[in-house]
Amino acid sequence: MMNTSLLPKTSTVVVAVLLILMATIYSVFFSNEYNKDITQALITNSDKINTPVANIDKPKKTIATVWKWEDSANSQEEAPTSLSLFSAEAVYNTLQRVKLDDDNNVIIDHQALIALNETFDGRPLQLDEQALHELQIIIRQGLPGNAGDEVAKIVTDYYHYLAASKEFNAIYEADYPTAEAIENTIEDHEANYRELIALRELYLGNDTASKLFSTSDANAAYMFDMLKIEQSSNLSDEEKQQQSAEIMERHTQQTINISNWSERYGVFQGARKNILSASIDDEEKQMQLTELMHQHFNSEELANISHLQLDKP
Repeated sequence: MMNTSLLPKTSTVVVAVLLILMATIYSVFFSNEYNKDITQALITNSDKINTPVANIDKPKKTIATVWKWEDSANSQEEAPTSLSLFSAEAVYNTLQRVKLDDDNNVIIDHQALIALNETFDGRPLQLDEQALHELQIIIRQGLPGNAGDEVAKIVTDYYHYLAASKEFNAIYEADYPTAEAIENTIEDHEANYRELIALRELYLGNDTASKLFSTSDANAAYMFDMLKIEQSSNLSDEEKQQQSAEIMERHTQQTINISNWSERYGVFQGARKNILSASIDDEEKQMQLTELMHQHFNSEELANISHLQLDKP
């Protein structure tokens, strides 16, 4: 499955980045922090400083707002106790941030992927069908209607996918046991990643898999593209810098799912620069930055971009 042909040794930086790439894209299933590798460097400054601040979206409806505690508690009294790892409270805590639309349909996105990872985080992938059935009961009782049925199905399908991906990862790790072995061509690694995508689609369906992993796939594509530019012998340093900047901007637009992000971030950055250049002490700057951040973004949006550290002086 894995091509073992090696390239000539690349620079230390490229090898280091490639190590990070392969560690992250193949551990996405078990990591709740996968998307936090997007740093401030991925954000391009906007010159639209005088653009009025867009209306801040209201927080989305989530599972937390419609969860039926009484029903979920009753379901546990009726069900066997073999599923002690999945109490109604534990299931609620992991799924509560999953968003719903106005018709209570589940919004399948990166936040839902994080919730799925948290659901099975630290638990052995050895649940039998009875245990999975009991988990479905808790979900359907706490979240009645079509939304509960949809979430129960996705959770169960994701569990089966995790079991299959564990075998996939074991094969990958066996083929790349040391750092020296991770010098295969970028095309080899892209081919392996496509196999991983096919595995997701097999267990989750094309539509669900695509929506769940849209951010993860964008991150992987970004790293593959950046490595190709770094290793290209046909580009000058200036051309590499220009193309890298274009890739960074495109990646930011794909992964930061906030309405009118470019305009709002540009306005925020303009005000932020004014605060940083003001003749005030650091404590006052910090207070003003925090206040400014909350003026431009709501709590849900700030949680999604916390890795950018917008209030950092």
